[in-house]
Amino acid sequence: MTHKTHRKLGKERLNALTEGVYAVVMTLMLLSVIEDIQAPGIDINHLPEILRDLWPKFMAFFISFFVAGSLWIGDNVILDDVTHVDVRFLYLKMGNLLAVTLLGFSATLLGEHRDHWLVEVLYGLNMIVMYLGVWLSVRYAIRNGLMERRLDNENLLHGIKRRVLIAVAGFTIATLMAFWNPHYSFHVFMVMALFFSVTSLFSSFEWAILPDEDN
Repeated sequence: MTHKTHRKLGKERLNALTEGVYAVVMTLMLLSVIEDIQAPGIDINHLPEILRDLWPKFMAFFISFFVAGSLWIGDNVILDDVTHVDVRFLYLKMGNLLAVTLLGFSATLLGEHRDHWLVEVLYGLNMIVMYLGVWLSVRYAIRNGLMERRLDNENLLHGIKRRVLIAVAGFTIATLMAFWNPHYSFHVFMVMALFFSVTSLFSSFEWAILPDEDN
């Protein structure tokens, strides 16, 4: 009698794809701002006024850049501890990377039309799906033996769960606020990006548990 098991695959190609997606997305988000600076008819003598008019685009870029950067840091930590992958995990990561890719589109919309409620809603949903994708992929990796069941990995899972719950709650509030006042919603997105950028420096991502020297 034959027994089926998930095929074990190397993680190198997933690492390459992940790095490529983040690099492209984080670069393309700035190109929409650069295009406005290079638009025909731009008078460099009025640069302060031009930059003032472009500040919503710059803010949308910075918000999305630091959120994507925080997720990229998390992905580096997670994939470093993943020993191998399987097809289901690859599909979970593909869905997560799809949400990351769409961030370039939703961030550009946010910079162009930050006062439109539907734009804020699309951006908020994009953020929520991204963070949920991180949680699902890490949970699957640990529960299915793609990561070692060490104490620090379990702590990592709990830490990510807390961050995802905070992110989903915050971005859900900001998304719902868009129906009332898109301007306030935009500012909540700014606060959330700053919060996750700062907390990444002090999160459980940075720490691993050392073995007890007495044992």
